[in-house]
Amino acid sequence: MKGFRFGSNQGAFYILPGQGGWEATYGNETLGQFSCPQEAADDLARGLICPHLSEGDDTSTLEIPEKLSDWEIVHV
Repeated sequence: MKGFRFGSNQGAFYILPGQGGWEATYGNETLGQFSCPQEAADDLARGLICPHLSEGDDTSTLEIPEKLSDWEIVHV
C-alpha cells in the first residue's frame, strides 16, 4: 500500500491509509481523517491547526503543495 510524504522545514507530513479512509499526520499527531489523499493534501496546503509546529500553528505557512504529484510516495 502506498502513502505520501512531504518534508517541510518544520518536519515531515504524511498522508497514509487509515481506518476507512486516509489520515494526515505530523509526528505522532493525527491532523484529520479524509475520504481521499487529495482532500488531505488540499486541507494541509490551505491550513490545518497543528499545535506542535515550532513557528505558529497553521500548516498554510509551510508551502505544502496541493498537488499529490509534488509529494514523495512512500510504501507502508
